[in-house]
Amino acid sequence: MNWKDIPIHIIDFEGNGRTGVVEFGVAILEGGEVVSGLTSYCRAQGSIPRREMELHGLTNKDVANADPLSVHWDFFNELRQAGPLGAHHASVEDNLLKKTWSHPRMAPDFSRPGEQLAEWGPWVDTRELYSSLFPSVSSCGLGKLVHQFELLPQVDELAGRFCPPARRQFHAALYDAIASAVLLLNLSKYSELEECLTLPWLLAQSQSDPGKKQSIQQIKMF
Repeated sequence: MNWKDIPIHIIDFEGNGRTGVVEFGVAILEGGEVVSGLTSYCRAQGSIPRREMELHGLTNKDVANADPLSVHWDFFNELRQAGPLGAHHASVEDNLLKKTWSHPRMAPDFSRPGEQLAEWGPWVDTRELYSSLFPSVSSCGLGKLVHQFELLPQVDELAGRFCPPARRQFHAALYDAIASAVLLLNLSKYSELEECLTLPWLLAQSQSDPGKKQSIQQIKMF
């Protein structure tokens, strides 16, 4: 299954385990391009520390009247039903989702065609992909990779189309989701990866756990 044949939903959350999610962004990839971007503030579970406000630029006042993440249950379930979720360092997004909902409704297991499971993953993880495919890079941080692979103009062009004007920078949820989506699209430029870029392969290479990676790769073989 070519990875471009099914939607991939790249997610980014601003927030942490203490405050919960205070902003989410979703960049939707279809047919090998970013076709839409969605974002929303979310009410914090407690006061946002100053250090966090300085990082993502959101204040307690900004999110005070927003709905909590929990009201978006149907939205995130519909994403998971339609295609795999992705992120840059996906364990962060996976853990924050699980703090609100331990698992989604039953959904396709895109690493095992025809099977289903009640998990938010397996995820497409651009951090793990670049760490595995480009071991010589000095840092797999999102901004570092975007700059190193000269992708900032593409990210900024898409941000101009989909992001709110005040949220067109790193550490804004939709901007970061778009940056991760552009990193994934960038892999298509490498001819040596052309035959590899199936969805099961991407999901396997996105696993940090060697056992999980091997399990998906074996399923692909048989």
